[in-house]
Amino acid sequence: MVLGFKALSFPPVLFAFIVTVSACASSSAPAIPDLPPSPGNGSDAANDASANDAGVIDQGLGDGIPKDSGITDTTAPVVDTAVGTDSHFGCGPAAVTDNFSGSGQLLNYTTNNPNALPDVKRSNGRYRANLTSNYDEITLHFHGSQGRLDAKLVCFPFEYVARNIGIGTQSNSQQAPPPTKDPYLFAGIQVHVADLDERNSSHIVVGHRGGAHYTIEGKNTVWGSSSVNDIGAYTVPDGRADIRIVGNAQRQLTFYWQTPNSNPGATSDNWTLYNGTGKFPGTPPTFGAQVYIGLITYAFLETGVPFVGTCDGVELVGE
Repeated sequence: MVLGFKALSFPPVLFAFIVTVSACASSSAPAIPDLPPSPGNGSDAANDASANDAGVIDQGLGDGIPKDSGITDTTAPVVDTAVGTDSHFGCGPAAVTDNFSGSGQLLNYTTNNPNALPDVKRSNGRYRANLTSNYDEITLHFHGSQGRLDAKLVCFPFEYVARNIGIGTQSNSQQAPPPTKDPYLFAGIQVHVADLDERNSSHIVVGHRGGAHYTIEGKNTVWGSSSVNDIGAYTVPDGRADIRIVGNAQRQLTFYWQTPNSNPGATSDNWTLYNGTGKFPGTPPTFGAQVYIGLITYAFLETGVPFVGTCDGVELVGE
């Protein structure tokens, strides 16, 4: 499969994978305590909880790329509970690689906490998560809070790549919202233990992190306790990036990023280790042989809401 902004391609096979998809479990989460703002390393916080003016439905990019229809998909979220085998990778009923072709509901994902962010869909070849409210921190991924996750089950070892993932405005998913009043707005990839009721995950997300505007955040959450930092302000000036996650045979994760490669089939990737090590602060979760990996979009407080999370495509390399 070739994936890009509209047609992307990825590196050659590095690993063999086993992919399975199983049932998901919804969970509720306690509210987080008030925390001080932090422009760099530290815990999620915000200076101001006031919301920006409401936006409009995304009508497209205005840059020659096909426009979004503006029609909100009201189809119920997909929760794929099947377990079985097929020919695509030796196990599991659905491929992990997805270029979000067409428009409509996401296909063959396990969705945890769908009501936290109900308007998630494919929109003209992109993932689009339309976040219009963060009342009671319902979308948040921090400490015991778990917002929406759209994921598929994979086995170690693996390599996973997401292209052009990040945040946009409702009128233009490829234009990041301004960081007025230091909002906390993110979209990215989460790796979660196979039991979705547990608060054990690692995620890498792109967006605004309070005073650290246009950045990438890395977070480990272990039994509901989060450790988090970022790579610094204005490191991803478009509010979007390519993300690469490598899970080795010892079930350890290494995280990479680069500014979006608009033509990966012709231009080589130039991956950078997250904060020079590829690791996040704190102790990482203890992962089993299988993990869920997939897309999240969330906010902290209401500052900067509404906005959209966007992604051109994801690939399990070698699939």
